Amino acid sequence: MLPLVALAVFVVWILYYRNQQDAVLPRPVRIILSVSRFLVLIIIGLLIISPWIRTTLNRQIKPWFVIASDNSVSMPPVGDKTSFTGSRLKLVNDLNNNLEDRFQVKNIQFGSKISDSFDGSFSDPVTDPAQLFDYLKLFSQTHDLGGVFLTTDGVATRGVTFPEAASDFPFPVIILASGDSAQFPDVRIQEVVNNEWVRKNSNFPVRIYYNVGDYTGKNFKLQVLGPKGVIDEKVIQTTAQTSPFAEFLLQAPEQGTMQLIARIIPEPLDKNQDNNSKGFTVKVIEREGEVLCLYDAAHPDVDAIVQALKGTNSLNVKAIDASGFSGSDKPYDLVILHGLPSQKHPLGELLQKLADKQTPILFIIGKSTDPVLFNLINHGMILNNRRRSEEASRGVLNPSFTLFTLPSDFSSHLNTWPPLDLSFEIFKLNPGSQFLMTQKILSIELSDPLVAFANTRGIKYGFLCGEGIWLWRLHEFLEQKNHDYFDEWLSRSVQYLITDEKKDKFTITVPEEIFAFSPVKINGHLVNNSLEPINDPDVLFTVTDSIGQKTEFSMGRLNNYYELNINGFAPGIYRYSAETKLGNEALKREGLLTMINRPVEQSTPMADYAGLRYLASSTGGRFFGPQSQSELLSYMSKLNPADIKISKEFKWYDLINFKWLLPLLLVLLSLEWFLRRWFGIR
Repeated sequence: MLPLVALAVFVVWILYYRNQQDAVLPRPVRIILSVSRFLVLIIIGLLIISPWIRTTLNRQIKPWFVIASDNSVSMPPVGDKTSFTGSRLKLVNDLNNNLEDRFQVKNIQFGSKISDSFDGSFSDPVTDPAQLFDYLKLFSQTHDLGGVFLTTDGVATRGVTFPEAASDFPFPVIILASGDSAQFPDVRIQEVVNNEWVRKNSNFPVRIYYNVGDYTGKNFKLQVLGPKGVIDEKVIQTTAQTSPFAEFLLQAPEQGTMQLIARIIPEPLDKNQDNNSKGFTVKVIEREGEVLCLYDAAHPDVDAIVQALKGTNSLNVKAIDASGFSGSDKPYDLVILHGLPSQKHPLGELLQKLADKQTPILFIIGKSTDPVLFNLINHGMILNNRRRSEEASRGVLNPSFTLFTLPSDFSSHLNTWPPLDLSFEIFKLNPGSQFLMTQKILSIELSDPLVAFANTRGIKYGFLCGEGIWLWRLHEFLEQKNHDYFDEWLSRSVQYLITDEKKDKFTITVPEEIFAFSPVKINGHLVNNSLEPINDPDVLFTVTDSIGQKTEFSMGRLNNYYELNINGFAPGIYRYSAETKLGNEALKREGLLTMINRPVEQSTPMADYAGLRYLASSTGGRFFGPQSQSELLSYMSKLNPADIKISKEFKWYDLINFKWLLPLLLVLLSLEWFLRRWFGIR
């Protein structure tokens, strides 16, 4: 650049200052001509050199603010969806106008999925807070997030609650609550507990838990419905119990799958009737169960077991002294070992066969049980420390036991039964095992098991850690003149152990609760005689409505099982049948499809304001009630970003791209030519 300037100065000096004849030029004209020629030379020289010119632009970067709107069906008040939708759309629009001068605003709606806009349809059947906050965390990793506005009723119907989902969320959440947080009289089905698999023609229990809310002191009916109507019902007088329940004893059919519905009918009807029913499934094992009871030595416990199980439908029970057992290869559904394995009868070969066939075992641990041989079996329990003398222990029912149910007043009977004799001090069970009863020695309740169950490598095991259950049965007869509660306990324990759905060659799995007009996924599983899963034969799936109209489908194949997706069914109860052939054997499964005309959201429609307040407080945000929209807008108008960043943008230009340089050159050259001519200089 300096050589170019020097050259321009030298040329100007030659033209206007070296030759004295130019002295006739007035001084101002000489200066104008000098400057004009200097600029012309500089511009032409720069165009020849063609340098790049950089410009700098400072730009403010606004942080992002996310407006997240709950689009679930529980948001609008009952009967007022239209006006609520209009007011909520207006609120979102006002918030956008309020924030857009200080933030970059992003609108989303959430429910079962995230959408990049808010349409105000309030049609989502579920709300998943975890999905929302996972999305916000991911968004904050790629954007400068300044805050979140959340409008919701706090009702979470999938996954964790809103406070749990936002437990580690590092940005402030401003919340406008919706919905009704007032507790109103509401009776609802809370849970149905039943054994999924039962033996044909057997009686099986169903326990229905219900929640009465503020409905105490009023009567209602609790019913169990099948495809042909009401199977059984009870009239319930509500109480203030936290988790009241009622028990039903139902009869299983000879075959098939029972699709049942638990229904509650309050008198008078409660405000929210969408949560007054719940479906459940019971599958029937069609063949009789074979039970073998082996014992080390004659003991009255064995006779008590045989007598109790003989009264159970669909069970064949055989008791054999281990000394006289020939090791028959007959398939058994359950083997009961009393005082075994022992030094006298180690049963090594039998135990290996049972493990290979995945046969369940119920161990009754007594003084003849050998701990070394017992611990060699990989069944989930370890015995330690044989007692010098047997210790007497009563049983304490574990209220958290979930593998099967017992009568509601069973605990009161158990508390009166005599103690069992314990031969060992320590019974160490694998994690995941469940205790039905724990020990009570003298007046001290221990955490050690008295009756427990484990599932190891897919094989079910039961453990009775003491001898003397014959006294339980005898005492029950002396007090009650029957053996019902003892027989019920042993029968349900055995039924749980022998239940094995893998022995059913053809099974159909359908959802227990299906929403009307929603997609339904149905799975089918078929195994050959070696219990290997196959899907070569065709499966015809037929749905029949209440007037006998049939719709047929062919189930598709996926991996090694069958799958069928159907939808479009109106509310109601439909019968289904699935038919296939395994060789020459025809297989058929039947059941019910219950289409429910209600969304999950309406099961618990009461808004969770307490949880939302905690969420706002824990994230440094603020909570506003449903009637505080004007206060919310005022607060949002005063909300300023904590930090507005300045971004520098650079742009480069080539000098030849400046189109105004040509007119400038023409003007300067024309001016110089005119002045030289005017003053007579060539």
